[in-house]
Amino acid sequence: MKKILIALLVMFMTFTSVANGKSANLPLVGKVVTDRNEYALNETVRFLFTVTNTSDSPITLKFNTSQIYDFVIMKGNAIIFKWGIARMFAQVITEVNIPANGTKAFSVSWDMVDSKGKKVDTGTYTVKFYLVNNYGVEATTNFTIGTPSFTPVFSDVNDYYVSKYLKVLVDKGIVKGYPDNTFRSDNNLTRAEATVLILRALGITPKDYSTSSFSDVSVTYWAHNYIEEGVKRGIIKGISSNQFAPTRVISRGEFVTLLMRALSLAKPDAVSPFSDVPYTYFGYKEIGTAFDLNIIQGSVSDMQLMFYPNDPIKRKDAVLILARAMDVKK
Repeated sequence: MKKILIALLVMFMTFTSVANGKSANLPLVGKVVTDRNEYALNETVRFLFTVTNTSDSPITLKFNTSQIYDFVIMKGNAIIFKWGIARMFAQVITEVNIPANGTKAFSVSWDMVDSKGKKVDTGTYTVKFYLVNNYGVEATTNFTIGTPSFTPVFSDVNDYYVSKYLKVLVDKGIVKGYPDNTFRSDNNLTRAEATVLILRALGITPKDYSTSSFSDVSVTYWAHNYIEEGVKRGIIKGISSNQFAPTRVISRGEFVTLLMRALSLAKPDAVSPFSDVPYTYFGYKEIGTAFDLNIIQGSVSDMQLMFYPNDPIKRKDAVLILARAMDVKK
């Protein structure tokens, strides 16, 4: 398995491709993203690589390689680091099967050291991911290493990256936090909170409603007007004709689907790369679009890209997703 993982992401000496028994110009799409777009010195940078087969037929890649490099990190035109350097595999033959319209994924971490083991400096870096060099398939992305300074917006949020997005949303009046000046990042987001966040992101100020459409949402409930407004505009629905379940947690899949629809970002031809988001999932195209636009990433399990759509979404994750979606919408 280790050899398969390594051989998937390669610049190689010899490459043989087999698609339904015939060599072909393979319809493969590579993508690489970082878990953040900026880092403080001495943080760990996490890369996610995905390889998607855009054809309706499965593809088998067979490798015969004597030297491999999975990815290269550059600063300007200088190569800073090559993952896999000094790893030699003589006559290693392995294969990777990519299903029709399927995705294989791989993640790796970098501790900000160059190929000689020295710590790198601040600046803008580029990671280049080589998949099938003979066919010109590669992916790149940029990220910044700096010395970020920030003033926490909430007393319980010390992560500068989360705080950066929180400040933007607080300044726009989208996020308000709790009365004790906490944000409670790891709490699960509720349906009421999700409704309020999305309506505020859309710039919608609700009317004052003297009645409620739901028996479990009183007119004195803090999110009552937002819920009424969201339902009347068709942005969100109750769980039944007279129940909204405002305190029920909202899942990751539900939140992303709701957000993408509300911002009109979903692409009708989007394809989900996530193994746990099948075509039959109600938010399939919305989640696929969110991945394409780098609004969400997912995680890797046994070379499968996972989104865990049924898990509750945490407040900090919802904020990051919302902020990225709003950046795309600009």
